[in-house]
Amino acid sequence: MLRNALMRGLFAVGSRLVRRQALRELDVLRWAEKADPLELRTRQEARLRALIRAAYDTVPYYRRVMDQAAVSPDDIRGIDDLPLLPVLLRRDIRAHLDALVSTRVSKRDLLRRASSGTAGAPVWFYRDRRTLPFERASLWHDLGWAGVTAADPTLFVRRLVDNQGVRKWTRWNWLVGSAFLPPELLYALAPGPVAEAVERAAPAVIYGYPSLLHLLARAILRSGRPLRTRPRCVLYDAEQMGEDTRDLVRQAIGAPIFSRYGAREFSAGVAKTCEHGRWHLNTEGFVVEVVSGEPGEPHGTPAAKGRLVITDLRNHAMPFVRYEIGDAGATGGQEKCPCGRTLPVLDGLEGRSWEWVVTASGLRIPITMIAPMVVGLHGDLLWEYQFRQDRPEVLEVAVVPVGAYGADRKEELARHLEAALGGGITVRVTPVEHIPREPSGKRPVMKSTLHQGR
Repeated sequence: MLRNALMRGLFAVGSRLVRRQALRELDVLRWAEKADPLELRTRQEARLRALIRAAYDTVPYYRRVMDQAAVSPDDIRGIDDLPLLPVLLRRDIRAHLDALVSTRVSKRDLLRRASSGTAGAPVWFYRDRRTLPFERASLWHDLGWAGVTAADPTLFVRRLVDNQGVRKWTRWNWLVGSAFLPPELLYALAPGPVAEAVERAAPAVIYGYPSLLHLLARAILRSGRPLRTRPRCVLYDAEQMGEDTRDLVRQAIGAPIFSRYGAREFSAGVAKTCEHGRWHLNTEGFVVEVVSGEPGEPHGTPAAKGRLVITDLRNHAMPFVRYEIGDAGATGGQEKCPCGRTLPVLDGLEGRSWEWVVTASGLRIPITMIAPMVVGLHGDLLWEYQFRQDRPEVLEVAVVPVGAYGADRKEELARHLEAALGGGITVRVTPVEHIPREPSGKRPVMKSTLHQGR
């Protein structure tokens, strides 16, 4: 307790001396929580106009695209005008990376990064170094909503290596007493060692990927003993958390669950959940649109439910204007959140576009519609599972059994899934010892090669 108090004091002093810009950003983010929605939108649109003007004047790709669409920067007066511009896709970044970089940015302000590669080959891009204070402030703000600070000890249940294999472990992590749970312990399905590692770390927050938190919760429950020291919260990002995982985490850890939403391509977190579980948007950094159309279509009109396209208002070095990240969601309407915050809300995140089953007839079914069936039928028999689709007429399901898992079980699961999908598709269930993680460390619930043309 004394060490944590000293660390929080050191954090506060060090922040004011070294991170003044980030603290100013944090003050604005805290103000925005309760600000007038009209004022928030006015600030958003002022940043948007500045971004579009800079993109047209200094980024060859956007000048060409806007000229082809007969759109000038003066035509984009606000958020409602954004549909005049086409959507930016991953394939556009791959094909036009150099042309997407501002001609006026200094090379020392460029940070070369790569996406996680969950949707296929990683996408290389550039971040603006000048966005780092905002990124840091957004993280502090997100942690504050979860009831913790950067000075509280964290147990990381996630990948801590970047795309170049460099371990992302800072001196600060060591100073505050944070710990890293080796994924190998989880892959080995070893309940005793996992529970001991959590208790030894005694974290204030457990921060991880839902797929790894799922294994963590199962291991704790199977250890047969409740945690002696419980964290104040569980925080997750990078993947969506299904209700089966949420229920397991609640049973095993017994702490409130919060989430952050974003992507490596963006300069900070795009949204986060409050204590009521609703997604609140970061209006100081982003414009989030819900638009119609199939994934990968170059345009889309505003819709109550559909695909998400996101504009990063902070990264002027390589602007992401109307970037389709691959998620689907729904607008939040006008109802005020019970938490009292005035930030706009997103009512749902329905998973990535590659997390849909495509039938031979062209029907698209979100994997979230059938995944609960696996849990409902065989939740007690499986550690985890993953769907895969390489052609429309076949859906593969890899399952990691807890014990014996015979042909009758496989046939039962396949039969129920085929019925839920409406027929016309064959489901093949295959028991495996381990489901490999992506290079990012994630384990998506669905892998599909049918959407890699985006």
